[in-house]
Amino acid sequence: MSTSTITRKRRSADLAKLDRQIAQARAILRELRDTLEDLDDRRELAKAKKRNGSKPGTSWETVKKELGLKL
Repeated sequence: MSTSTITRKRRSADLAKLDRQIAQARAILRELRDTLEDLDDRRELAKAKKRNGSKPGTSWETVKKELGLKL
């Protein structure tokens, strides 16, 4: 086997490894983004609960009527 053939195979293996690392990083970033969105939702919910204090909520029956749902 020639040196250039070995070099090409090594580059191919390096590129494949790099592709796997990029795919893993993307998956981690997606998971992190989802976690941050969940935390942001929880923070907004906590703010709304604090803002509304002891005000009564809307009943499920009322919500279904307003949305035209028949569940």
